[in-house]
Amino acid sequence: MLNKNKISIATLNDIDEIMKFIDDEWKKGHILGVSKDYFLYEYKNKENLNFVISKNHSNKINGILGFLRSSSDINSTIWTTMWKVCKSSGSPMLGVDILNFLRKQGFRSVMSIGINFETIGIYDYLRFHVGVLDHYFIPNNKITERKISIIPDRILQTKFTKVQEKKLLSFKKLELNDIDDDFSFNKYIFRIPYKDLNYFNHRYFQHPIYHYELYGAYGAEELAAIVVVRVFEHLDSTCMRIVDFYGDDDALSSVVAGLVELMSSNGHEYIDFFCLGLSKKIILESGFIEVNCEENDIIIPNYFEPFVQKNISIKYFTDSQNLENLRIYKADGDQDRPSIMPQ
Repeated sequence: MLNKNKISIATLNDIDEIMKFIDDEWKKGHILGVSKDYFLYEYKNKENLNFVISKNHSNKINGILGFLRSSSDINSTIWTTMWKVCKSSGSPMLGVDILNFLRKQGFRSVMSIGINFETIGIYDYLRFHVGVLDHYFIPNNKITERKISIIPDRILQTKFTKVQEKKLLSFKKLELNDIDDDFSFNKYIFRIPYKDLNYFNHRYFQHPIYHYELYGAYGAEELAAIVVVRVFEHLDSTCMRIVDFYGDDDALSSVVAGLVELMSSNGHEYIDFFCLGLSKKIILESGFIEVNCEENDIIIPNYFEPFVQKNISIKYFTDSQNLENLRIYKADGDQDRPSIMPQ
C-alpha cells in the first residue's frame, strides 16, 4: 500500500530531517528546529535519538514523538514531547500508532506534562489517567511593588510560619558531589518517575541555557530531600519557582523555610510550586497557599516566554496505575525549557 508508514526509533542520521519537520510542522523558529546543539543536549542517546518517527512510502518523515528519560535505566519512566503528525499523512490513527510503538519499548511508565485540552479524548480512549497539577505559592509580604503577580492585601497579611520538624533538618545549597555522596536514590526506586543522579546532573547542572539552583534538607548526615529552584524575571521583578522536589515528603517544610529566607533577602515577589502527589496537608503546613486557576483575584503566572499575567493550569496524562507513588513537578518532561533561542 502506498500509504504504508514505517515507524522506528530515530538515529543521529535523522536529526536534520526531524529539525526541519519541527520548523515546518510544529512551530517556525522553535529552538529544537534551529539549534542542533540544543537538540542533541535534549535527545541524543548514543547513536540514537529519543524520538519515534514515522516515514511514508517516499521515506519522508510524516510523524514524530519525542521522549525524555527520568533515569539511565533501560526501563525508566519517560515523558513524551513534541507529538505531531502531518495532515497529509493519510492515516488518521498514525499519531496513536506512533505512541503505541513507543509504549511497546519496555519503559516502566509513559506520561506527559502540559498536554493540550484537545487531545484529552485520545488519552481517555487509551485509558490513561488524566489530571491537572496543583498550584501553590508563598508571597513575600515585605515588598510593596509587584510586576509579576496579583496578590490581594488579605493574602499579604498572612505571615509565614515554619512548622517544627520532629527532627531538626538543616538547609544547604547543593553541588553535584553533595547529592552523589549524601543522597540515597535507591530509597525512592518505588517513585514514579524514579530519578537518578545522572538525571539531576544532565537536567539541572548541565543545562546549557537555564540556571538552576539546588538545595537540600539534611537530617544528621543524610540528605533527606532535594529541591530545585529557578528564578524567573519580568520587568526587573523576580520570583522563585520550585520546579522539582525529590526525597522525603516530610522534609518539604524545612526546604521551604530555607527558601522563604532567600526570597526575603533577595526581594523576590513570591515562591510558587506546581506539583502532584504530595499530601495537601504537608504542602499547606509548609506555608503554601493554593491558587485557584478558575478565579482571578490571585494571579501567579506560569508563562514567562513570553510573559502572560494569567493563571494557567498544567494538565498531564500517565499510563501508570500506581497513582499513590506518582509525583509530578514543573520541570518534568519539557515544561521548563526554552522555546526560542535566547537573545
